[in-house]
Amino acid sequence: MRINIAFDEQDQLPKYLKVVNAIVRDIERGILSAGDRLPSLNEACAEWDLCKDSVKQAYGTLHQRGFVTSITRRGFFVSGSPTRHALRVLIVAGQLTDGVKELHDAIVSSMNREVIVDVCSYNYQRQLLCRLLEKHVGDYHYFVMMPHLVGQDPATLQCLRKIPSRNLILIGNDWPESLQHGHRLHYGGEEAVYGALSTHLNILCRYTRLNLVLSEQDCFDAESIRAFRRFCADYAFDFQMIDDLAESDVQAGQAYFVAHSRHLVGLVRSCQRSGWELGRQVGAVSMVENDYTRLLAGGVSVIGRPSADLGRLVAQILGDPHGNGTPVHSPLLQQPKFRVHC
Repeated sequence: MRINIAFDEQDQLPKYLKVVNAIVRDIERGILSAGDRLPSLNEACAEWDLCKDSVKQAYGTLHQRGFVTSITRRGFFVSGSPTRHALRVLIVAGQLTDGVKELHDAIVSSMNREVIVDVCSYNYQRQLLCRLLEKHVGDYHYFVMMPHLVGQDPATLQCLRKIPSRNLILIGNDWPESLQHGHRLHYGGEEAVYGALSTHLNILCRYTRLNLVLSEQDCFDAESIRAFRRFCADYAFDFQMIDDLAESDVQAGQAYFVAHSRHLVGLVRSCQRSGWELGRQVGAVSMVENDYTRLLAGGVSVIGRPSADLGRLVAQILGDPHGNGTPVHSPLLQQPKFRVHC
């Protein structure tokens, strides 16, 4: 059976991966069926203008992933494996946080077809990020990325451009304008966080100091930091930013903005030891919504990334076979969540 493969000159994937992706797409669209024979090595080289090594590597990759099977002296045939149609998605995050887990769960629960969603962390190391992308670029149908510390680094952006635009989903507002590539999911932003803080000025005015607790384990987005600093300056709040949270840092009459569950737990324990009530003597604002904040709903306010809403929008893109990388803007994501308990 003749298989037509169009090589996009702007697509920077290795040629063997272009063959892999083309054959997988034809299998999933029903153009190729179980039992169909792939071209022989010589036929493939002639039809696709490739060397034998590239064709061998492509067929070997397809065989390893279960899309094709080989029969000695007869060639390669499309596999009858029922799992070959599962959509494979990789979420690439700086760290494995509660928000990433919520994003993962929302994608899985929102899909109406079989989907395998894996998650990996690059620990905010650009070189590791590039190695991960180069290693897995042919292993997944879609990559879901967040812009933690990617910035304007040319080498990292070049790695992202190696992923076909239709297969890349970028979440957040910190992506550089020079990266006109992939689907875009915008949400919140500095003005939205600032607006949420301003709306609840009367509650925050109870406290003599506002503390923004940063974490070595996670990347606190720059827009939220700018919004916090501007809000404190505009309304003459005494404020400070704390690297990690020690028990000695927790003082009555102050409010604490935390972005990591470990710090929220530490804050709760410090208040319990001192006999202080959250939301009264000590203010607690979580920058993520998770099981802890739900359990502590009587005393913790939340300004969080709408991970569940983002996950549902990602699922919409995954469910659209004709997606072409057009930026996505949703009114659902214009304001971060802010739940206040007095």
